[in-house]
Amino acid sequence: MLKFNRKSLISSAVTTTAVAVLVVSALVFAPSRLSAADFFRSIDDLPLAPGLAELVDEGVEFESPAGRIVTAVAGGDASPEAIQAFYRKVLPSLGWSSVSGGTYRRDGEVLTLRLESKGKAVKLRIRVVPAQPKAAQ
Repeated sequence: MLKFNRKSLISSAVTTTAVAVLVVSALVFAPSRLSAADFFRSIDDLPLAPGLAELVDEGVEFESPAGRIVTAVAGGDASPEAIQAFYRKVLPSLGWSSVSGGTYRRDGEVLTLRLESKGKAVKLRIRVVPAQPKAAQ
């Protein structure tokens, strides 16, 4: 027959409850920048390169019968080379295949990266459009 010590059961329950409260509190009160702020708002599975912030007012979002058309814009003081390297590494892990230069393809969509720099300021324009059907041979 098993014997339980009432005092140790209560202590264990209190400890478990305290740990649960701490975990839930950490999740609820975690800074929001750890989640949504690190991704484009209009392309929610595309992360922002380090050093960039989305310029929401400069972006455009449109649904067409052929699919979505999105231009997302971000700016910051990051180097163009670092931004390009970041997306060359990240995009394939998200299912995007490099087509050429700054152009990628995934699931019937084409993503294009365009960088503009003025002094230390860099602006990144990312455009996602439906892919054109391949011509019949």
